[in-house]
Parts: sequence; structure tokens; C-alpha cells
Amino acid sequence: MKPVRTLFLLLLLGTLYVGSLVLFPVEKVEVVGLRHLKEEAVLAKARLHPGDPWLWVLPTRLSPLLEDPWVAEAHLEKPKPGVVRLIVREREPFLPLADGAALAKDGTLLPGGAPYAPGPWVEGKGPLPKEALLALARAYPKAKRIRYTPAGFYVDLPGTTLFAASAELLLEYAQATWPQGHVYLYSWGVSLRP
Repeated sequence: MKPVRTLFLLLLLGTLYVGSLVLFPVEKVEVVGLRHLKEEAVLAKARLHPGDPWLWVLPTRLSPLLEDPWVAEAHLEKPKPGVVRLIVREREPFLPLADGAALAKDGTLLPGGAPYAPGPWVEGKGPLPKEALLALARAYPKAKRIRYTPAGFYVDLPGTTLFAASAELLLEYAQATWPQGHVYLYSWGVSLRP
């Protein structure tokens, strides 16, 4: 008697599965929140297409999409049968980098984001000091360019260039008013070159 019940249960589940594929297809996919990403690419990464079985569109489909550095968050909604809504929150590019990428406000590296980044231009040699660059850009909102080298950091302001061996020293004096020219900050004092 048990094998018959098991067979009947499997047959019922199989019928429900096949029925769900035919009776409830995805008729419409809405994508909300895109600013820089292309809708077709987002749908391809999430494997969402009209005709897919609506009941089987699950949040697990978002895993490949969430690996994209541009995507901060993504959620699926099913407002009514046949309709799937994908809500995406993209990261905001903040600092344009010389290689064409950008740093997002949360420190994520965004490929191709430089044209969309409103912050000061960033150039440098050596490993990218993300946290220091973000802190300097926030502390010096009028900066035009920030440079980093093994020797220290340069902040180019209108008419003034600041240099310090560490970002912390520049952050300590971020509210100061500086004369025109080149200002070198040291732990023991300041040097000015017109």
C-alpha cells in the first residue's frame, strides 16, 4: 500500500509542476531602479525572461546579479500572477580613477564608472588606498584632484596644492584656510612654497 501512495504523491507533484509551467508563465518582467546598467544585461544575469514559469521565479536567481559590483541590492516581487518586478539599487560612483573605473561611496570599485563620478579626479602609484581617498574627498569637497604616491597624498584645491605624508594629517587640517601655492604639512609644522 505504501509504494502506491508514494507513486501517487510523485505523480501528483509531477502533474502540479508541469501544470505550473503551462498555466502560469511569466508574461511581463519589470525592472525598476536602473541608472547605469542596461536592462537586457540585468535580466540575462538574473535569468528572467517572459515565458519562464512564474511560480518558480525565486530569489535564488538573483545570486549572479548580486555579484556585479554595480549592484548594491536586488529584490524580486510578484505583484500578480504572470508579472515579476525586479527592484535594483545601484551603487553610486563617487571618485573617478585614471584607469576609467570609479570608487563608489562605499569603496567598491566600479568598472567603467569614471564618466559618472562627480568627485575629484584620482591618480596615483601603488596600491589603491580606498578608505583614505574617500575620506579625503569628503573632507575636501572643493578638491579638483587627489594624488597618492608612496611618499604621501596631494590634494589639489583651486589655487592651492596640499601635501602630507599621510591622509590622517590632511584630514586633521581639512577645515583650515590655506594661502595660494604649495603647502606641505608635516607633523612638526607647515612649509609654504608660492
